Amino acid sequence: MSADRAPAAARRRLGSDAAASGADAALELGVLGPFQVLAAGTPLQLPRQPLALLAALVLRAGEVVASDTLIESLWQGSAPASASSVLRLYVSQLRSVLPPQRLFTERPGYRLRVEAGELDSGRFEALLEGGRRALAAGNPRLARSLYLRALGLWRGEEALSDLRSLPFARDEAWRLDELRLECWEARFDAGLRLGDRGEPVADLERLVAEHPVRERLRGLLMLALYRAERQSDALECFRAGRAVLVETLGLEPGPELRELERRILVHDPALAAPAARDPTGRRAPGPHTRTIGRERELGRLREQLLDARTRLVTLVGPGGIGKTRLAVELARALDEELADGSVFVDLAPLVDPAQVMQAIGRSLGLREDPDAGWPEVIGEHLRTRELLLVVDNFEHLVDGAGMIASLLDAAPLLTVLATSRRVLRLAAEHVFDVEPLSAGDARELLAARVAASGVNVDAGDGTIAEIAARLEGMPLAIELAAPWFRSRSSGDLLKLLDSRLDALDRGSRDGPDRHRAMRTAIDWSFALLGPEAQHLFGRAALFRASFDSAAMLEVGGPDAEAADLDELVEASIVKRSGDSFELLEVVRQYGRELPAAETGRCLHAAYFLRLAETAEPELAGADQGHWLELLEASHDDLRAALDWFDTHGEPAPALRLASALGRFWYIRGYLSDGLDRLERAVTAAPDADPLLTANALRTASALGVLRGDYPRARVLVEQALVLYRELADAPGIVRSLSNLGAILHAQGEHGSAAETLDECIAAAEKLGEPRLIALARNNRGDVALSLGELDVAAAQFEQSLALLRKANDVVNVARSLYNLGAVAMSQGSPARAAGLLVEALDLSGSVDDKEDVAWCVLALAGVAARTSRRREGAVVLGFGRSFLGRIGATLKPFEQRLHDETHAALAVALDTAELEELLATGAAMSDLEAIALARSIGA
Repeated sequence: MSADRAPAAARRRLGSDAAASGADAALELGVLGPFQVLAAGTPLQLPRQPLALLAALVLRAGEVVASDTLIESLWQGSAPASASSVLRLYVSQLRSVLPPQRLFTERPGYRLRVEAGELDSGRFEALLEGGRRALAAGNPRLARSLYLRALGLWRGEEALSDLRSLPFARDEAWRLDELRLECWEARFDAGLRLGDRGEPVADLERLVAEHPVRERLRGLLMLALYRAERQSDALECFRAGRAVLVETLGLEPGPELRELERRILVHDPALAAPAARDPTGRRAPGPHTRTIGRERELGRLREQLLDARTRLVTLVGPGGIGKTRLAVELARALDEELADGSVFVDLAPLVDPAQVMQAIGRSLGLREDPDAGWPEVIGEHLRTRELLLVVDNFEHLVDGAGMIASLLDAAPLLTVLATSRRVLRLAAEHVFDVEPLSAGDARELLAARVAASGVNVDAGDGTIAEIAARLEGMPLAIELAAPWFRSRSSGDLLKLLDSRLDALDRGSRDGPDRHRAMRTAIDWSFALLGPEAQHLFGRAALFRASFDSAAMLEVGGPDAEAADLDELVEASIVKRSGDSFELLEVVRQYGRELPAAETGRCLHAAYFLRLAETAEPELAGADQGHWLELLEASHDDLRAALDWFDTHGEPAPALRLASALGRFWYIRGYLSDGLDRLERAVTAAPDADPLLTANALRTASALGVLRGDYPRARVLVEQALVLYRELADAPGIVRSLSNLGAILHAQGEHGSAAETLDECIAAAEKLGEPRLIALARNNRGDVALSLGELDVAAAQFEQSLALLRKANDVVNVARSLYNLGAVAMSQGSPARAAGLLVEALDLSGSVDDKEDVAWCVLALAGVAARTSRRREGAVVLGFGRSFLGRIGATLKPFEQRLHDETHAALAVALDTAELEELLATGAAMSDLEAIALARSIGA
């Protein structure tokens, strides 16, 4: 990554060299590898001697270098009599290829002007120094990022590799090579401080072999080997280093290296890798356009957010003032400075303050816990994390702001950045009023956005300045105004804007003055649309998330055309991103006030009902991953459709939609919301089609099973079974019996469960539905496994797996593989179990089926406990228990027994204190790191 692409905070830290290193620089000078010169992106082709002359001037850029010094540098004491004339010729050649005003004749020689950031070694050293400061400040995550960017600037193993025969180049090359080695050392130091384990060993071994007397490198390798559970290798590394030092330098190792050897010998707990921070979570979206202005605000807010005394900052201002843009830029700038970065939460789609915590939890990558509320789950997750939580668009949910205060109490290292049109009125709140852009920035933004639409204007033009002033520095108003320069002159636009100023004088009754300017801008842009596009604007505003053109045209109604959507895009009312479209929230709110929005709500609800019913059967097929992601992306719209059906007296469609979403809610863990909506839909539609009611009851029962609410789930599935029997619906009977068998099993009624599932299998085989047979056999195998009937269980799972592979049902193939792995482990074959469990883990992860991932991780911990990898098994067990709690799943009978047996085996092999420490380490691990560790057990 070049320095100009570094986060804003890092650019300020690195100074002018890094800040000015963008693509606009006329020269790019490279010494970190073969000497390289690019002018306007094109390499300069020069003979060796003029190229060497340029290198000598580059290495003393800004200084006057005497002609005699340059002659000595080029000819090394063997200069011809004509050397002065030849030097002048070389200078002339250089001037012919360099940009103007670069190479100057100044007595007693020549001076080369190099702009800040043009020389790669300057950028490298600025990044290296930034890393040193970050490491000294206790921020190894930022330090490692800066070191990696610095190392990425190198184009070879040696600086000036093609000119090292020249003394002037050799000395500088040696200096840079030494700095590069220091950078490698510091990069590994930062990584080990972050918890790197065995990953850096190979690179460190190579570097130590190349530089055997560097004690810092050897110490880092010793620590990496120790953390990779290679204590003997770490001690041998010390002994080899001591021998080299004594033989080569006649010196003993220094005190730091000797102390490290002692700590390795005694297994000093402080040498253990620190718990890695969980990198999961929703990051701030990258802006589609360059941010103009706001440097002062970004600087002030960055300092404020990094001040430990500040816990909550609220960016307050009217819609369209740029609060979200400012928050996104801050999140990106601080992502590398805080140990756990930033997480972005968009509250705009929500309608109920009670949903705020769920939205935060989802953005953090968490799942609901049936035994604890969202505040407890989130608070526990954030308790030891240093993180910036950005909550965007809070103004319509301020009644739920107290939840933010509870999070701040639970998580002492958490900082919250909120955007809102209203103050949250919390004790910890620091209010930051976001003001309009300055006059100069407003002109620059308007000129840039007009240029982006294909029209060149001068930011200094008086009319442009007046239009920007009339728009009062409101970024969104400027964004909306700019595209109309394609069809109107600036003078005409100024007159049109003049005719709209009465609206600003009158204002809106429910908004501040600045909000009236925003409404004026949207009114103005809306008036320039054709009537068909105006109608489609109201329909587009109904979407809570992004949408594609097909969805837009369906919700738009029979008269909607693609050209109308194109007109909305051209007017910057709708934004295009690839094949999808979206609206800014303030524009969406305006559009929902239009008559077309109210008349289109039924079409919106009907579209998403069709989407859910189309997706439902696909969730068991080969493309289930695609359909799961599609429903996830549309979830806010699907919930809005359910709400519309509920409030408009449409219980039958509400029941159809809730029933169709059941499997999605099950896999993705929307347990409480899904269960409540299904039960509410059944209650609201007593006269609905009995088959539809039965399907909803059965689906609700499955959600209850996953939550561990077996009594409630049993009542629901028994009600469904009664209806299916009355309807003589064979598939429904089979599915209900399968669910009922699983519930009876979980409640300890193994005999009844076996009988129910045997009946289920017989009915499924009579029906001839392979997938239903497979699921029933999986549940029957679960019962046999719990009873210790391992051969019966294996047979059931094998038959199930064969059927599910043919159906390409990834979710349930993974479940069958896990079940077979459990049997293999119970049969005393941990190696075979490990292979099956790793395959199951990979498949479960591919569709984000977190419940099956949890079972596989726990089972692999069991494998480790039965082999020599007990310490890793304890770490994985600790993670698995924590992970289960976060996703809201409960241990089923076999899994409970497996967990207890694993814990008991580890308790015998490890002392109590070590076991508890390893379990705690696993509980604090990131998902990616822990799952990778679990997978390595079966590798």
